[in-house]
Amino acid sequence: MRNKKLSIIGIFVLCLLFLVACNKEKEEVTKPEEKEVVLRLEGGDFGYPNPFRHQNRGPGFFKMELIYDSLLEKDENGLIPWLAKEWEVSEDGKTFTFTLVDGAKWHDGKDLTAEDVAFTVEYFKKHPPVRGGLMLNGEYLMDSVSVDGNKVIIHTVDYTPVALEKIGSMRIIPKHIWEKVDDPEKFSGEGDIVGSGPYKLVVYNSEQGSYKMEKNNEFWGLEPAATAIEWIPVSDRVLAFQNGEIDITVIPVDLLKNFENNKEFKIIHRFNKNDSKFLFIKYFFYSFYYIFGVRQKLFNFDKVPALQDKDVRQAIAYAIDRKELIDKLERGSGLEGSQGYLPPTHSMYNKNLPAYSYNVEKAKGLMKGKTFEVELLVGNSPKEVKMAELIKIRLEEIGISVKVVSIDSKARDARVRDIDYQMAIMKSGGMGADPDMLREIYSSKSKEVELAGYHNEALDELLSQQSIEKNSEKRKELIYKIQEVLAEEIPMLLLYGEVENTVYRPEKYDYWTTRYDHTKLDHPKLSYIIRPKK
Repeated sequence: MRNKKLSIIGIFVLCLLFLVACNKEKEEVTKPEEKEVVLRLEGGDFGYPNPFRHQNRGPGFFKMELIYDSLLEKDENGLIPWLAKEWEVSEDGKTFTFTLVDGAKWHDGKDLTAEDVAFTVEYFKKHPPVRGGLMLNGEYLMDSVSVDGNKVIIHTVDYTPVALEKIGSMRIIPKHIWEKVDDPEKFSGEGDIVGSGPYKLVVYNSEQGSYKMEKNNEFWGLEPAATAIEWIPVSDRVLAFQNGEIDITVIPVDLLKNFENNKEFKIIHRFNKNDSKFLFIKYFFYSFYYIFGVRQKLFNFDKVPALQDKDVRQAIAYAIDRKELIDKLERGSGLEGSQGYLPPTHSMYNKNLPAYSYNVEKAKGLMKGKTFEVELLVGNSPKEVKMAELIKIRLEEIGISVKVVSIDSKARDARVRDIDYQMAIMKSGGMGADPDMLREIYSSKSKEVELAGYHNEALDELLSQQSIEKNSEKRKELIYKIQEVLAEEIPMLLLYGEVENTVYRPEKYDYWTTRYDHTKLDHPKLSYIIRPKK
């Protein structure tokens, strides 16, 4: 009888185990597997991605942003909460109180605190980051910082309409690492790349221009969308995209037909306002080519003193047929640049500026019989080389002999940075930001000149005035005057803006977005984050 009871119990236990196993198997079968998404993008060396060592070009800055967080972030409409869940601005616009989120941690597991933010403010004063715009008319923007629990109170030296964005965009660094570092530009050791952001750097190869970042599984904020992101070297980006080597690229207008009417691909043309995903883009939808020329710091007048003459610079503006460049290089899909720098789509664009339409006779008149030689430095892409050759033909019509020097774009950038050029063709985007960017570009009082470095006392004064003007209409008048000076002086010649046609495969990845002040899909931090659907 006892054995019979034991048998019954045994059968019962076996049944229970069988049921448990079945349920477990069912759970394992039905549980959705986490999708592994490895994004591959076009590479290129843009420096080591911490705040002190990346190159001051978009690709360098935006890689760094994936690793380091800021108090605020930017989406299609403007500033949004990030490390700061809320903020207050004093009535005089000079005191900013940020309340930090709970639970934010550094990549090494340590808590991110208000003390880290305060430390960052003080450290950046002594050791300015590569990019950030934290100078206001020659002085550090912030004059004091204090901590009250999870609140950080920051005071500015003076009022400026862009203070919130500048402070909010500052990349926060960990105190426990950087307080021991006296020279951040040379620091290379344990913790030199520890941030709090959604991705961690695992590989960097400067020679190949390759990077690899992996998802931060302990990220305090929204879920990172990619398992890993790799930037790899490619010789032909369109071919690399077609072969599946990279997942997003910009394609020339003459190749659009290869991707149109194909459900495999999604093309974003001009970030059209009719595309609801990009409905809120306010300003500028082009990337502009421009010519570096007159730079007090970065141009050696001893080599080409003729370029000091404003009339000569205006002659160059009239001599270059920018419509020809658009027609031959962009199949007519482009926009002639305004010599006031701000594009026609900007809210503070001054439409009453000289157009400098192609006019050889006017150009010759301004030259007054002068002739000289100049070296034009360009990258080695077919488009840039052809652009330079077209410009060479036009300038030689007015007595300027041009020697085109084409080198690898990385080497070109290095030569521009090292002041080793006479004139150079470059490319820039993100022109939809607040017009205070003109101060950062053109003011001789800027801590580090980004583009022109042009010295003009009257211009410096106008740039300074707009940066502290509280009345919006008065500020707009100042911005208009600044554009008039730039269009008259032409310290930098804007050539044209190209329409960027971006193509990707939505089935693999469709989180791409834009910032209100920048149109490249692969640059915003939010392009790599899973955001709640609106």
